[in-house]
Amino acid sequence: MSTDEQFSGITLRKPTVEDGAALHHLVNECKPLDENSVYCNVLQCTHFADTCVVAERDSDGRLIGFVTGYRMPADPHVYFLWQVGVSEAGRGHGLGKKMIKAILARDFCQGVTELNTTITKSNEASRGLFASFARDEGAEMTEHEWLTEVLLDGHSAEFLFRIAPLSTPRR
Repeated sequence: MSTDEQFSGITLRKPTVEDGAALHHLVNECKPLDENSVYCNVLQCTHFADTCVVAERDSDGRLIGFVTGYRMPADPHVYFLWQVGVSEAGRGHGLGKKMIKAILARDFCQGVTELNTTITKSNEASRGLFASFARDEGAEMTEHEWLTEVLLDGHSAEFLFRIAPLSTPRR
C-alpha cells in the first residue's frame, strides 16, 4: 500500500513534523478529546508516523481528521489507538473507520491482531465508532474500567476496549 490513500477529495497519509501544530488545533476542535501539548503532537507526527494518519482535504490542504496510536512495545501484536478525531467538515463519511483501517493495512502493522483504546463513559461517539469497527472486523469487543478517576486525579475514568481478532488484511 502506498503511504497515501485517496477518496472523495480526501487524502489519508502519514503525518509529518509540519502537521504537528495543525493536529494540535484539530484536537481542540474535536471535543471531548483531551488536549495534549503541541510538542506531544509533533512527536506523534514524527516518532510515531508509521502508526498515525492524517486526513487532508485536497481542495485546501486542511486537516479534517487524524488517528494517533502505536504498537505496544511489550506486546507488538496490539495496536493502541490513542486518539481519533474528525472535524465537523469531515463527519458523516465513515472517515474514522477508514483512517483506522488505513493504519492497520500498513506494512508496519503486519502481525497486529488486536486493537486497544480507552474511552470515557460519556464519549458516545467513540463508543459507537469502535462498536461499528468491531462489527466490520467480525471481532469481539470487550471493555472494563482501566484507569479510575482517582488514578487520573479527578479526570473521568477511562475504560479499556479490546477488539480482537482483527480481520483487516495484514501483509
